[in-house]
Amino acid sequence: MSHQLTFADSEFSTKRRQTRKEIFLS
Repeated sequence: MSHQLTFADSEFSTKRRQTRKEIFLS
């Protein structure tokens, strides 16, 4: 479960970074 949480956290962090980049681009 801990591993899954880490994976979700990593994915969330990447997604948030991508979203921030999109907002900056817009």
